[in-house]
Amino acid sequence: MAAAPPSAPRFGHLLPPPPTERRGIPLYYDKTEDETRRDVYERYDELVTRQTLLHLCDSLHGGYPLQPLLDYISRWLPNRPCISIADIGCSVGRLIGEFATLHPDWDCYGIDFSYQMLRQARDYWVLGKTLAPNLLRFGYPLTELNGRLLPNLHFALADACRLPFPNGSLDLLWSTFLIDRLNDIPAATGEWQRVVRPGGRLVMVSPLNFLRVEQWKNHHPPIKLIDHLLHTGWKLIDLTDPLLLFEPMDARGNQVRWHTFAVVLQKAAGGPG
Repeated sequence: MAAAPPSAPRFGHLLPPPPTERRGIPLYYDKTEDETRRDVYERYDELVTRQTLLHLCDSLHGGYPLQPLLDYISRWLPNRPCISIADIGCSVGRLIGEFATLHPDWDCYGIDFSYQMLRQARDYWVLGKTLAPNLLRFGYPLTELNGRLLPNLHFALADACRLPFPNGSLDLLWSTFLIDRLNDIPAATGEWQRVVRPGGRLVMVSPLNFLRVEQWKNHHPPIKLIDHLLHTGWKLIDLTDPLLLFEPMDARGNQVRWHTFAVVLQKAAGGPG
């Protein structure tokens, strides 16, 4: 008797039914009108277009400007089939989209707090739509970006401190350019520890360009942040400081130089979750 064929991967099963959704994007946080108005990342023409230029317009830059960031995370990917990974603060989905493309058997999730970023990400990576961002304000010509159709990638809106994933369900979680924008970093890292499985990994890359004086006092220099993590069930695997990244701003060649801190941690085998 022939053996039964292996079952197909279950994609998206880690997300529970959302309280509500908008245009196919699950909403696990109910943003108020005031929160939406104050969130600069909800401004489509300004921030979403700029993020699209940075992350999806390789042909205009001669390559992906943040390739060192992609390469760094790639070094720490699990070497196993059928795993679950998540990008917290995914923007327009470049990083999680790359790995979902390379590993079609992986269950991949992009989480962000901006509906407009998620809409752009889903249109491009999941629905396969052609994007036509207006890049004239940055000195670039009109460009069409042909999207992908990735069944193993799901996007959702959620608070980084209250994720919709079950305990111990992710093999790898990463966040980039996020922790210095959070109001409560210990709450976020505690939540990330909850959803990462024992032995799983957390990758964080950030310029640590904090928004408030209290954050500078509590989390800089980086050893303060690392020490907290090591005392809450994480093991240090790698520390790279600095990981230099350059963000192009316009067609003239103006750019921002980011002096980022990159760290990889492994959750203790007996840790919570």
